[in-house]
Amino acid sequence: MGLLMSMHKLIGLTFLLSVLLIPADAGAPASGNFAVESPRNFHLRTGAVRLFYSDQTMASFRQRMSQNVDVRAAWEKHKAEADRLLGVPVEKINIDPRQIQRAIEPLTLAYRMTDDKRYARKLYDIFHRLCSQKQWVTDKPLLEREPHWNADLGMGFLADIVGISYDSIRDALSPAERKEITAGLLRGVVEPVFADWIDGRTRIHTLDTMGHNWWAHIVFGTGVGLIAILQDEPRAASYLDRIDRAAVEWWNYPGSDLETKTETFDAQGGYSESINYAGLAIGTYMDFLAAWKQAIVEPPKDIPELQKAIGFFFANAYPASGHGLSTNFGDGHPSDSNGSIAIADAWVIGDHNPEYLWYLQQFNPNSHDEDVRFEPRFLVNVPLPSESGGKGAQPYAPLSAWYKGMGWATMRSSWDKDATFLATRSGMTWNHNHADAGSFILWHKGKPLLIDSGNSSYATKEYDQYFRQPFAHNVVQWNGKAEPAEDTYLGSHLPGSIPVVFDHSGVRYIFDDATGPTSANFQRNLRHFLWLDGVILVIDDLKAYEPGQFEWLLHTEVDAKREGAALMVRNSDAAVKVMPLFPTMLPTGGFSTDYPELLRLEERSGYRDHHPEQRQPYYAFVAPEKSERMKFVVALIPQTDGPQPVLERLTTPDGVGIRIRNGEKVTDVFLNPKADGSIRHRNAINNLMGWQTDAYMLVVTYTGKPTNQNLERVFIADGSYLRHDGATLFDSLSKQFLSAELTAEDASVWIEGPSADFTFDVVKPHKSFRVNGQVIDTAAGKSTVRVDVSQP
Repeated sequence: MGLLMSMHKLIGLTFLLSVLLIPADAGAPASGNFAVESPRNFHLRTGAVRLFYSDQTMASFRQRMSQNVDVRAAWEKHKAEADRLLGVPVEKINIDPRQIQRAIEPLTLAYRMTDDKRYARKLYDIFHRLCSQKQWVTDKPLLEREPHWNADLGMGFLADIVGISYDSIRDALSPAERKEITAGLLRGVVEPVFADWIDGRTRIHTLDTMGHNWWAHIVFGTGVGLIAILQDEPRAASYLDRIDRAAVEWWNYPGSDLETKTETFDAQGGYSESINYAGLAIGTYMDFLAAWKQAIVEPPKDIPELQKAIGFFFANAYPASGHGLSTNFGDGHPSDSNGSIAIADAWVIGDHNPEYLWYLQQFNPNSHDEDVRFEPRFLVNVPLPSESGGKGAQPYAPLSAWYKGMGWATMRSSWDKDATFLATRSGMTWNHNHADAGSFILWHKGKPLLIDSGNSSYATKEYDQYFRQPFAHNVVQWNGKAEPAEDTYLGSHLPGSIPVVFDHSGVRYIFDDATGPTSANFQRNLRHFLWLDGVILVIDDLKAYEPGQFEWLLHTEVDAKREGAALMVRNSDAAVKVMPLFPTMLPTGGFSTDYPELLRLEERSGYRDHHPEQRQPYYAFVAPEKSERMKFVVALIPQTDGPQPVLERLTTPDGVGIRIRNGEKVTDVFLNPKADGSIRHRNAINNLMGWQTDAYMLVVTYTGKPTNQNLERVFIADGSYLRHDGATLFDSLSKQFLSAELTAEDASVWIEGPSADFTFDVVKPHKSFRVNGQVIDTAAGKSTVRVDVSQP
């Protein structure tokens, strides 16, 4: 995607300035203060104001304001609020850490725009009130713990915003007032944060005590405050140096097998605790990084994972005509959770990637209250949508994203607004991650249709008893069970995984393995998503330890309605048809008691996302009889304006399948029951309506009759050969995942699996042959190509 391009180079070009030396404290700090043996010396960039509101930034903002009515209107709204606050007694101003920004930011902007000392004095009064507090902990129950906690989540918010504002009004403060505020920050935030979260002499936490987001938010927010007071408080250098080094540990934290805790980030940049907490943790780090690069010459420790982590927000964003959404597995919310702060900070640093503005544009693009670009520190730095280039550029990125280490995948039909979007999760359960291995969501035409049930306040009984449990998600249960309830607290020692994601030749495929976390009840709990030709097939391959009742759960944004053999889910003008195909279909008439041999649909009662006081129905497809093995196949058909695909069941003595018709084009999907682990020491050889293969799943697309000459596309999941009409179309000693798209102009094969020497026979004439995007030189007239994909 090319996100977060070369920040260091960009900032190096921006700040070719003289510097002010800020030495670290040479002597031993006073008792109780943190020290390192050889702290770095830091050089501050010139300028009285460095963080977000520099003179250069304000000059640019005034020019933008003169050219754009929206910029001017935003400034005038903040100034009006600042003027109102001037008349509010300081004791009446809300200094709760999550609310104080509403007072501090307008006053800060007003001072930097007008140089009117009244705004600076009001800010000083707020800071004086903060510094007069005995301690800054707002989560009072933490003070009753043993050992009691000296630093809570609110301190990250306070140090961050107070530090930025202090940097902006420092020139209006007397030396005594500066000393008061810097000493207050040290006593109220820095020392307790280090005592609880970093200093080995007193520390009571590690990187994952409170998940991964508390450490990041508290420590990096404190880091912003330290940068702001660096020139006034020599001891700040030692603290800051330690935070910089600790940041590398946090980004690279590998998890703990012994304690059943997961890594902070996987190798692809996926964050372990949902988009909501990724926004908090990564966003606060980006505040810290932006402050550092604006104020300090020496570069911070390099974080190679950062670019990928920014990409994680994009992969989970859904652009819609109304309000953009983000995937909300775990403790998130689709319309409120996003990475806007992190991405706006990237722009502030100097990485002016137009895709960043596109991302910001998705979330309340015209809302003064919700778009982060209207917050004062970003307003003066980041273009608004109505400014030249302010809407950015649509991402040039793959339509599928795979976070293998955390068991998370997303797919979309396009990056356009209101496209079709599918996401699934099957990783670690703990803390903000629910017991939802194998669950999925589907959004279409800008609306949520098949959903994650969400969550509620952590203080409500429904949070633990419903929202975090398997039955609140789109999973399969056996005898009403899936993953044990206690995993949400103790963690899933055997996490789920997504071993394969495939997106080529018009075939999108995800292999989701939820066996690990559900292994108390399932010997085999495999879910496959196969998306092609306007249909998403959800295929579940299940085995329990003994016969029992299997049921396929489905949660919807709005009430669903039975239509014939399907369940139709509608949300405004968006709809998806949910059609069970195997083990049986739903009856098309009569009562369930009339058809005991068919699948049964049950409506059950849950709770509405973030509103546990409201009931919300959900649905279960219940197998007709108890069994030890089960295969569910359910078709999801997003409804479009054009002709809809027609589906029919295929049953043969050797397997089952689904036929999808789109006009003259036919796609047959076959499932090989011999490849489901039920036989060992023999290959899963099968004949699926004339297609001989050992593949777990086979897809063939053709026009007219299924002959080799009419073949247009092949998809093989975990197979080593394919034969048809006397020809060997594919051969590999190792089982592979492979797709082939065959036209008269081009034969294109994509293979993902063990490095192997394989043969593919195109059969019909073609002009070129490609494997994994690379043109293969073939002799004229030859249709069979042997390729060694183990070679570079």
